Amino acid sequence: MRLLHVGRGFIGLKVIDRLKASGHTVDIVDLPEFDLTNRQQVLDTIKGYDAVLLMAAISNLNFFEADPLRGMDVNMGGLTNVVQACADTKTLLYYISTCCVYGNTKDLPSSEEARPEPSEIYAACKLAGEWIIKGYRKSFDLDYVILRIATTYGPGMRAALAPAVFINQINKGEPITVHGDGEQTRTLTYIDDEADGIVAVINSGVKNETFNISTEEEKSVNELIDIIKTEMNTPDHPVMYVKNRKGQTFKEQIDAKKVREIRIWKGRYAPTAKKVTKTTGWSAKYSLREGIRETLAWMKENNIKEII
Repeated sequence: MRLLHVGRGFIGLKVIDRLKASGHTVDIVDLPEFDLTNRQQVLDTIKGYDAVLLMAAISNLNFFEADPLRGMDVNMGGLTNVVQACADTKTLLYYISTCCVYGNTKDLPSSEEARPEPSEIYAACKLAGEWIIKGYRKSFDLDYVILRIATTYGPGMRAALAPAVFINQINKGEPITVHGDGEQTRTLTYIDDEADGIVAVINSGVKNETFNISTEEEKSVNELIDIIKTEMNTPDHPVMYVKNRKGQTFKEQIDAKKVREIRIWKGRYAPTAKKVTKTTGWSAKYSLREGIRETLAWMKENNIKEII
């Protein structure tokens, strides 16, 4: 498959390597040179591809909330341009959404059929993007796959992610800062697992479905801190609890069974086949402790004192 990968970020680079190793031809464009808000540029760039993997977005919650109009311009206006171009050119669209769309849903563990209850603007924007795509499917026969990915950590992660923040605070001798009581839970997923899951879906040939790509291991922020302190041999490092942030998700539990059970017959997606050669069988392999250990080993090997 000839695929256009939009985005060259932390997760994207791992996905690109795996796609190429799987035999796909992958071309890459990224912000800001590729302007998602420029409709003609988007259309001209997408022509001739079998599929587009849209990973580029404003994903930092702090940036998004500081300038929500810019966030909407890129994440909603840009998405709409890509969706329209894919519909016009009959190009399959892989859309990277987020497990944050579940927010404070009461449907736990959250399968793809759970009722989304996003707790902040970024997740709400991603959910709106999913509905735009589904609307284009109904009206214009757009082929799509929506991938709700977990919060992903590991070597090369953004400094704004909780594991990076806590590791940096320990290395700087600063107290670990926690919003709320630290009992809020997350399904933090190691980068290699996340990339493998995305590529497993692409390689299956599935279309017009939504998938959670996440570990099913649920850990509280306090448990994350204990793991980091233990692995950094700093068991007595102080922790400071501060006012809870607005838009907090209190309990995250993700059901990733659907992606494991994608049915494949003779190398292609076969949801109704009586015989099945195999399923993807994908599931996250790294525990949170193992992933933190790998991250710290990478930092030591590369003499990295601060994740930036």
